Amino acid sequence: MKKTMIFIVFFVVLLISVSAHTDKVIDANNGYIAPSLTLDYEKETLSLEELKGKYVLLSFWSSTDAISRVACNEYTSFTKQVNAEEQFCFVSINFDKSEGLFKEIVKRDNLNARTQFNVQGDEANKIKRTFHLEDGYNTLLIDPTGRIVATNPSTTALTKILSL
Repeated sequence: MKKTMIFIVFFVVLLISVSAHTDKVIDANNGYIAPSLTLDYEKETLSLEELKGKYVLLSFWSSTDAISRVACNEYTSFTKQVNAEEQFCFVSINFDKSEGLFKEIVKRDNLNARTQFNVQGDEANKIKRTFHLEDGYNTLLIDPTGRIVATNPSTTALTKILSL
């Protein structure tokens, strides 16, 4: 019974991780310019404007949305494997209402705390509207010029786009 349960859990995680990626790549010339975004969290300030010149993987997630949480873990693992800090930056925005829960998940999932930002209340609602996150959370790849060039890219697509 225990083996069956482990198999089912493994299959569900695999299914979620495969369905989380669309590999929808957009030609940068036709891509949308990413909205401006500045985050302040625990003495850290981050602005998309400051990151121009690099590819930025901007991930939105919540502990209540399993697909986005699994995707955040995959992207974190990917960024740990590649050594491309000069050309690539990962930024993850969490919308959990409990900062304690957010910190516990970051710790438990072994996420890089420097790339994780918890946003709540009016600021979270503004970001959700600005990035059109009404239908669930997504991950966007923004090119060095500030254009969104992919939505929910797989790590294979990221490797190809970044020429790693």
